[in-house]
Amino acid sequence: MAPPSRNRIGDILVKARVIDELQLRSAMASLDQWGGRLSRVVADLGLATEDTVTEAICQGLGMQRVQLGNITRDPGALAKVDVNLAEQKAVFPVQLKDNGKTLVLAMADPTDLATLDQVAARSRARVVPMVAGEREIEHAILRNYRNQEPVVSTRHGGPRPPQASDAGTLDDGGDDFKVVDMSGKTVVKRIADIVPPESPATAPAPAQAPARAPAQASSAADILDEILAGGAPSSEWSEEDLQRLQTVQQNQEKSSKILRALLELLLEKGQLQQRELAARMRL
Repeated sequence: MAPPSRNRIGDILVKARVIDELQLRSAMASLDQWGGRLSRVVADLGLATEDTVTEAICQGLGMQRVQLGNITRDPGALAKVDVNLAEQKAVFPVQLKDNGKTLVLAMADPTDLATLDQVAARSRARVVPMVAGEREIEHAILRNYRNQEPVVSTRHGGPRPPQASDAGTLDDGGDDFKVVDMSGKTVVKRIADIVPPESPATAPAPAQAPARAPAQASSAADILDEILAGGAPSSEWSEEDLQRLQTVQQNQEKSSKILRALLELLLEKGQLQQRELAARMRL
């Protein structure tokens, strides 16, 4: 059975012409691989801005939107929802009303009835849901629960705090940068850390070949390259190296499923012919 967010949020976005069926299939494939919420995936893939997605959800569900940028902190409401639950479910307690009997709750996915029931049971209050963007909610949680100011970025038309999964992100300051290798390890954090290849500091001495890195420091990419070159897993490699290689294999399998889903859709819609596909694969 498809998750509720697919049936409601996906159909709402297609009906509002925010995305089309092909884009929905792509977003759902990414959602199946990485998890999360469909509204966030659509924004992160650059298919639509978070503001556009949020407005479409409001209109499709006939619900009110709440802007969390300048709300007044309500300690009573914050005490009703645990911060870990708020971060996990992308919800934020906005206001406590009616002498504590009613809780106004901002949600990225108001169709998530299980989360509504969970918050109502824990808060012992009637929950009134309102719609907010997931990045808005993340920022409100940082400000009001953790007393932190979020790092603002304009990637895909909306702010969001930096994520460990970003392979390369340059923010508005023009100096912060992150590069992540295939194993998920951050190898470059700032532009200043990158030394141009022409620099004498990094140029290898003509008479000396660069020493091979210790086996325990091998990345998944190094291991994969050595295997593809005809080598075999060496006893010098640590258990951590082999786990990294296994992670690469799992990610490739997931990517293959996404590609297969896209090809099936293109064939189904008549946008691609089997002969043309076969010819391209032989190139």
